[in-house]
Amino acid sequence: MPQTVRKFDYDLTIHGARVLATSDALTAGCLAEGEIDTAIQMLKDDLDAVAKRMKLAVKTHRQSLLFPEDASP
Repeated sequence: MPQTVRKFDYDLTIHGARVLATSDALTAGCLAEGEIDTAIQMLKDDLDAVAKRMKLAVKTHRQSLLFPEDASP
């Protein structure tokens, strides 16, 4: 998995999964269009990585509710 800027994460509760910003400043100061494009692409890549982790967490959570391992017959 490619390294991301880790500006976003997620939280999973009984109410569902949600995206969290882990920083108030999401980019460094940009002075040129190329810097802006790079900074925004890095944020998009970070969000894509978080989306994959969120989907896996929700799927795992849902399966644990449907098939609890500690259920005794």
